[in-house]
Amino acid sequence: MSVSQIYPYRFDPIYIEKIWGGRNLERLFGRELPAGASIGESWELADLDVGTSVVSNGPLAGTNLTDLTRTLGPELLGRAKPLDNGRFPLLLKLLDANDILSLQVHPDAEASQEIRGAALKTECWYVVDSRDGYIYKGLAPGVGPEQFREGIENDTVEKLVKRCDLAAGDFHYLPAGTVHAVGPGLVVAEVQTPSDTTYRVTDWGRGREIHIDRSMQCIHFAPADDVSPGADGDTLLVTEFFTVAHRVLKPGEAYATPPGKCVAIMLLSGEGDIEFQHSGPVAPVTVAAAGDTLVLPASLSDGSIRNTNGCSFLEITLPESA
Repeated sequence: MSVSQIYPYRFDPIYIEKIWGGRNLERLFGRELPAGASIGESWELADLDVGTSVVSNGPLAGTNLTDLTRTLGPELLGRAKPLDNGRFPLLLKLLDANDILSLQVHPDAEASQEIRGAALKTECWYVVDSRDGYIYKGLAPGVGPEQFREGIENDTVEKLVKRCDLAAGDFHYLPAGTVHAVGPGLVVAEVQTPSDTTYRVTDWGRGREIHIDRSMQCIHFAPADDVSPGADGDTLLVTEFFTVAHRVLKPGEAYATPPGKCVAIMLLSGEGDIEFQHSGPVAPVTVAAAGDTLVLPASLSDGSIRNTNGCSFLEITLPESA
């Protein structure tokens, strides 16, 4: 791989229409969405069988993330490991909830071993925009499996989960096994392990399939801790799968990206364009705006981010293997 092919990669979003979706990505980020579609998910960075991101800028435009990961290897990931199938070990989305999502749960490592075709899914949400939005997250105190199953069958399960009202800038960690739902009025940035395995507890009477037995198999009924592990200052969360930090730059301020690490950047706000620069044999400037997601390869030396008018972004890094 030549030096000129090492630069911050931008990817074409993959838009997923959902019955609960909306058009708020137009309002917030000036996106050109498919005409007439209610877009619930924009996959900003994905490497799954059901959807794979494609580079949209620079010399490698048109390359999909699967090929990029397998070709670049440590030049892209540094000391982080790809998945066992050689794919990129992260999935990033923007969710636009105009209506409530299903109450759902994702499998942990144990459940994914037991259920054929299931993959572990741990995630977190950063609230980009809230119009009196809320989420359901976790079980009400004292709720056990028998009571919860009865609640599903009697359509009273809403009374058995905890509701959290949210404002822009709020952050929630949802480890695998946590029963949850995104309520209407929210746009969230979602950072997660690369899995699309979801089991619906209830769909609020909309007629889609629900998965009672699988949900019961996956839900953690022990009391959950709402604290995000590793939170300290700008760092919102540290897990074995990824670390998430929220960075804010004042006008004219520059930020040096972590050296030797693969870094994904989800730009949340910023008046004007944000420049990604690095020094070395080649010094490209990649211009991005609020709403963009970029990946900075580990071999991109001396990377920095600057914005004339100030900006904020999520910085997602991958753990280093031993």
